[in-house]
Amino acid sequence: MLNCRCHTVRQQGYTVVELAIGLIIVGVLISLLLKGIAFIDNAKFQRDLKAMKGLHTAFLLYKDRYGRLPGEDATHPGRFKTVLSTLPNPTEGLFYDLYRSGFMQALVLEPSVGSAFKATWGGSSGANYGLIAGRNQLCITDINVELARWMELRLDDADRSAGEVEYTLNGSQLCMLLS
Repeated sequence: MLNCRCHTVRQQGYTVVELAIGLIIVGVLISLLLKGIAFIDNAKFQRDLKAMKGLHTAFLLYKDRYGRLPGEDATHPGRFKTVLSTLPNPTEGLFYDLYRSGFMQALVLEPSVGSAFKATWGGSSGANYGLIAGRNQLCITDINVELARWMELRLDDADRSAGEVEYTLNGSQLCMLLS
């Protein structure tokens, strides 16, 4: 019988190659996650851009068909009555008129990147008015400033306080003219 004293060496920890491979895998996973988040955010922006363009088109079609503004304020002809798209059971305003006439498929409409769409007249400052003085407009309220900048770039002239689309630096709203 052979008496063999074999010494087994136990590995203590990981080799540099194993650590490098692990870090590469973690890096690839984080990269995929970030790309996925960016893809989802882009889809939200695109959805709201499409909604704003669609509401603008519906506004023009309504105006052409009926010869008046949808959501017109009876006490101030030619002006929108300020109304939010997220109000339950509305009975007046732009979104109600567009829905009732078949130009919108849903009565309540929520943006992906803000708290509500708002149809309003641009008058004095305050929550009940839009940014563009003396004009009817469609706004997204409580929007992130970077998102507002991105949307304004795609809809207008890249000047946040001029043109047909404007936004505030505090993120309170992004507004697009409806005329």
